Amino acid sequence: MFDFGELLMLKVVQVDSDRERKGVQMKMNRVALGVLAVWGVIALALSRPIPSATAAVPLLMVDNFDGPGGLTNMLDNRASTFVKAPSKVMVSVLEDAIEGKKTRVLMIRYEKKQTGGPFDGGGWAGYYTLVKSPGAVVAPTLESPTPEPAEDKYLDASGYKMLTFLVRGETGAENFVIGLSDQHWDQVGDSVKSQEIGKYLPAGKLTTEWQEAMIPLDEFFLDHTRLSGIAVVFDGGLFPVAGSAGKIYLDDIALE
Repeated sequence: MFDFGELLMLKVVQVDSDRERKGVQMKMNRVALGVLAVWGVIALALSRPIPSATAAVPLLMVDNFDGPGGLTNMLDNRASTFVKAPSKVMVSVLEDAIEGKKTRVLMIRYEKKQTGGPFDGGGWAGYYTLVKSPGAVVAPTLESPTPEPAEDKYLDASGYKMLTFLVRGETGAENFVIGLSDQHWDQVGDSVKSQEIGKYLPAGKLTTEWQEAMIPLDEFFLDHTRLSGIAVVFDGGLFPVAGSAGKIYLDDIALE
């Protein structure tokens, strides 16, 4: 005979088994949804740019000497020599090759004397390029026959960390320092000097091969928010015995 009790028991077992299967499936679905949610959060985080404390400042090319030349740099500001007899200096833009590529570079020829001139110091010699924009001359009017010129616009260089340029010597025996001026030193007519150029070169000194000089701006104790100019200075202290003469070549003066 057919046992209805046994049939009922089988039905109960089947229902319990179905419930258990559904429960396991629901748990698996919840785990899968959780994993997908975690991966979604990770993907979203990776897709967002990493925030930085300060925005990157683009490189500012002061002069690469590829323009028409003359007495202006790439900022359309004045660039020239400064000299006091008996020392001498001259500049010229020449063609050269850097890493096999033809380009135009600045040649500076100098003769730094040790005696004569003001205070018997041999005078001075160097090259400068302005990063400030001099104030424009204001035309006189009937109401203001002798107007004051517009104020100079100094460069805010606080976002830059390095002064960089390419350099080589004619023989490798040359030497110089870099001068940087802010509004104060601009008005005084002088600059804050770096250490000898060799400190900032991979070879530790000038050579006849092109090298990149990298000078930290924080070595210059001045107001970086009101920068005026950059100078190549053939300082008398670099040639303590009898002065010196030589040629150096520069390219790609920039703030980074």
